[in-house]
Amino acid sequence: MDAPLTGLSSVTSLPLPAASQGSETLAAGASGSHLLRFRRIYILPTRQGMGFAAAVSVMLIGSINYGNALGYVLSFMLIGAGLVSMLHTVRNLSGLRLGRGESAPVFAGDSFLFGLRVDNRGQRQRYGLLARLGAGGRRSREDDPLLHFGLEADTVRSIELSGVAVQRGWYSPGPVTIATRFPLGLFRAWSRKDVGLKCLVYPRPTGAQALPACQPDESGEQGTVGKGEDDFSGLRDYQQGDSARRVHWKAVAREQGFPVKVFSGATSGVTTLRWQDVDAADAEARLSQLSRWIVDAHGMNLRYALSLPGIDLAADKGEAHRHRCLETLALYEDARGN
Repeated sequence: MDAPLTGLSSVTSLPLPAASQGSETLAAGASGSHLLRFRRIYILPTRQGMGFAAAVSVMLIGSINYGNALGYVLSFMLIGAGLVSMLHTVRNLSGLRLGRGESAPVFAGDSFLFGLRVDNRGQRQRYGLLARLGAGGRRSREDDPLLHFGLEADTVRSIELSGVAVQRGWYSPGPVTIATRFPLGLFRAWSRKDVGLKCLVYPRPTGAQALPACQPDESGEQGTVGKGEDDFSGLRDYQQGDSARRVHWKAVAREQGFPVKVFSGATSGVTTLRWQDVDAADAEARLSQLSRWIVDAHGMNLRYALSLPGIDLAADKGEAHRHRCLETLALYEDARGN
C-alpha cells in the first residue's frame, strides 16, 4: 500500500576527516554506502530545456535564412551554454555516496522519519539536490514530494524523509531517488539507489477495553490499578501512543512543553496482557487492543507481562520492555491467520 510522503531536512552536516580519501573509501563501501557512478546517472531535458532548445533552433534557422552573423554567434553561444549545463548537471550528482541512517519505530498511522546519509567526498560543492522516496517498494514518481538540500565540499549530511506508516511490521519505502536540475534547470539528472531503508511499525494503539487488573506477584501481594488523582506520581514527556486524556493541558497552555501525567497505580503485582482476554474476533483488532494496554501500562509504570499464542514475555517495566512487547506485536505473523 502506498504511503503519502513528505520531506524534512535535518541540520546535521559534518566535515570529513582529511584522511578520508584512502582506506575510509573502502570502509564506506563495506558499511553499506552506495556510490552514484557517472554511468548510472540518467539525464533528460526539462520542459524549460525543451523550450530553450526550440527557441535556439528558431534563432539558428532565422540566422541561416537571413545570413545574420550576430544571430549565428548568439545561437552557438546558447548551444554551448546548454551543452556545458548538461555536463554540470551530471557532475553535480556524480561521486555522491548514500547510506542508511537511523529510523525510529512508530505506530501505524503516525509519521515516520527515514534517516539518509549523503556523503560528499569531493572538492566540489553540490547545489540544488533533490531527494524523493518511493512508497511501499514502488519507484518514486515525478509528482511525489521532494526534499531540497545542498552540500558543502568534504562533508556528510544527514537528511530525513518522512511519510505515514500504514501497516504494522517492517516497512520499506523502496529505492531513494536523488536528482538535480543545477545549474540552469535545462536538464534533470537522477539516480535511484536502494540503500535498505526500513522502520518498524507498531500496531496502532486502539481499543476501549479497560486494562486488566494486577495479579499478586511472587510475594503474594496484590496491586491495584489506580484511576483517581490520589495515584498521580509525576509528569514525563509525551510519547507516541499516549492517551490524550493523560496530557497535562494546563502545562501545555502555559507553553511548558507537552507533559503527560504518570499514575503509579500499582505498588506491587503484575498485569498480564493476554491474547485470549481481548474481546475481538479480528486478529489485527486484538493486536491494537494489546498495543493500547502496553502503552497504558507503561504510562502507569506497571510491571506487565505479554502472552500471545506461542509467545510469552516475562513481566517487567521500562522503555526496553515496552519496545520488546510492541515489537513482538508488530512482527506477530501467526496472528494474521487466526
